[in-house]
Amino acid sequence: MSFDDPFDPSGLTALVMDANHFERGISVDQLRTMGFGRVIGVANTMEAWEVLRKTPLHIVLLEWVDNDRDGLEFVRRIRNTEDLPNRVANIFMLTMRGSLDDVEAARRAGVDGYLRKPISALALQQRVRRVMVSPQPFVVTPTYVGPCRRRRRPDLNYGGPLRRLDDVTPEAASPNEAELELQTNLARARVAALEAAVQTLTTGDAQAARRVYQAVQRLVEVGEEIGDPNIASGAREMARYLQAQGADKLDAEVVRTHVAALHQLVHLPHAAGAERESVAKGLKRMVDKKLRQAQVA
Repeated sequence: MSFDDPFDPSGLTALVMDANHFERGISVDQLRTMGFGRVIGVANTMEAWEVLRKTPLHIVLLEWVDNDRDGLEFVRRIRNTEDLPNRVANIFMLTMRGSLDDVEAARRAGVDGYLRKPISALALQQRVRRVMVSPQPFVVTPTYVGPCRRRRRPDLNYGGPLRRLDDVTPEAASPNEAELELQTNLARARVAALEAAVQTLTTGDAQAARRVYQAVQRLVEVGEEIGDPNIASGAREMARYLQAQGADKLDAEVVRTHVAALHQLVHLPHAAGAERESVAKGLKRMVDKKLRQAQVA
């Protein structure tokens, strides 16, 4: 999907549910700037449900508050209510949460996308455009209702039975192998750029810290673009550490250790899913530990 793909949202309606009036207004304005014909803002699930019952929505942005599972239950309610004007509307979860467990829980509930706050106008435009131009098939089963959760290319190393009607044989999937290789090389190139930026990093050098932070943000974008939550999560954790410490307090060796782990992550095969997830979770634990130590000091 590129920005040359046709996308005219002037006839589409969007809903934004966010308890924070200021942040809700930003999201509403961003969607209006994108060209949506109608954008409705509400503060809670009760108001959102009234809109959902009466309006054929195309995009729904829902806030997921920390320590609150109601957001996920609300998504399931939307997906499982057959008499809504449009229960297949594309749903994005807006949240400060970012663990792999949270992302997976949101996917199991039936969301189309997951957006970390604060949300940039570019990130919102890219994600909304992607689901509208290239939507996932909508799946209805006894245990799950929502967009098809198969986001990645077929695993060519898988030797088990092909149970679904849209499964393809390894021969038919072979043209995608080049695309998967291209995506992998793109992620590796971003990590290489990050490694180069880190080489000159020293504590207190604000300019070098900004270069590293920008390189990390590009890696987050690539991870999201190619649908690799482990890369995106690992890079976000590094960005979190840089933001929390700033140039004056960051430990350059901690940053280099983090980059080394990201290097390992992008060179692990996709088939090694458990190992890749373990690396990503280990980065979160490391950042949590370092930030706790910094608070004590």
